[in-house]
Amino acid sequence: MRRATPTMARRSPSARTCARIGAAFVALLALSHALDLDLVLSSYFYTPTGGWVLGRVPPWSWLYHYGQWPAFLLAAAALAGLLGSRWLPAWRRHRRAFLVIVLAVALGPGLLVNGVLKPLWGRPRPRHVAAFQGTQAYRPWWPPHPPGSGKSFPSGHAAMGYVLAAGAGLAASRRGQRLWLAVALVYGSLMGLARLVQGAHFASDVLGSGAVVFLTLAALEWAIPVAADPKSVCQPPG
Repeated sequence: MRRATPTMARRSPSARTCARIGAAFVALLALSHALDLDLVLSSYFYTPTGGWVLGRVPPWSWLYHYGQWPAFLLAAAALAGLLGSRWLPAWRRHRRAFLVIVLAVALGPGLLVNGVLKPLWGRPRPRHVAAFQGTQAYRPWWPPHPPGSGKSFPSGHAAMGYVLAAGAGLAASRRGQRLWLAVALVYGSLMGLARLVQGAHFASDVLGSGAVVFLTLAALEWAIPVAADPKSVCQPPG
């Protein structure tokens, strides 16, 4: 008689969906580079007399100051749930979702975006380039430039918005998961738009954040075993 395979050894098919979203961000990133859209898009939010004046008023100023808090709170709650599940049996079925959230926030916005790419990519921010009365030359997102030239690519705020998608695994249904995922995509894009309006990032910086976050989620979804009835982050339509 064939021995049953433990259900926790199975991989989640939703990794493919996360990878597709990440690949879509990569495609848009490549398109923005080919069309050289960054300066054009940023110019809509800049005036020679007032500078980046819209970025100083709500809702853009609120998103800058407080927009990262949802991701911090989600990660803190997930960490508490992960630790608490040792003593609370009802929380144990959410352990994988808790773990995905904690690792996604730590590895995506935390390590890759703010710890590695931003300090090493060397891209000046829009408000620092000569086209917008700054002192540095404009540099596209590709190729990378010497470290110390700037910390524009990718956007940390946008990454903290997109990483809310990691919480979709807590939703009770696939419809709820898709809604959570859609909200995360909209919120991350709004966070990125706020940074464009403030002259802190180019559009490609925001797209780069989306690529990093969703490819990180895809890797986590593939790597972490799921139960027989998975509640995954990026569920495929069904």
